[in-house]
Amino acid sequence: MRHSPDTIELLMNRRSLLASKLIEPGPTEEELEKILICATRVPDHKGICPWRIQVVDRANQDILHAKLPELHEGDPANLNKTNSKEAKTAPLLLIVSSHTASKKAPRCEQLLSGAAVCQNILIAASALGYRSQWLTEWFSYSHSVKEYLGIATIEDILGFIYIGSETETPKERPRPNVSDIVTRLHL
Repeated sequence: MRHSPDTIELLMNRRSLLASKLIEPGPTEEELEKILICATRVPDHKGICPWRIQVVDRANQDILHAKLPELHEGDPANLNKTNSKEAKTAPLLLIVSSHTASKKAPRCEQLLSGAAVCQNILIAASALGYRSQWLTEWFSYSHSVKEYLGIATIEDILGFIYIGSETETPKERPRPNVSDIVTRLHL
């Protein structure tokens, strides 16, 4: 494998932008295909692909966003806090962890593999010049939303990832000082 300083630079500077601040254009079909291929290049113990990705086009995003208030099960105040309600992006990717019974790949490893899918989507979108945001919010944990989307009760929604063009440069947020979180094990 060859040295790739551009990749290191991308990882050191990648930022999310609020879904409500993303606009079209989003990735072309060709770019989306690249993002999806990158998404699958993750650690996956025993190669069981314990996740799936649903692509939600702009028209279906509008339908989903209109339906969310009806599906909301919790505090009504939280409904208005959702960062996605003003999103105007295409596509929206819905990542689902679809657990596979396996003695050699425990559920935790399967969830982590799905989280890596989400991270690769964010990185690939950034590499193609787009901004994105990985949201969970209440609708990722809602039984009503899962039922509406045809997601089995044993499955988990790992997130909704919005991808689009930026309306503003994302602000830097405080990052941990590496020396504060990394130790070296000496046995």
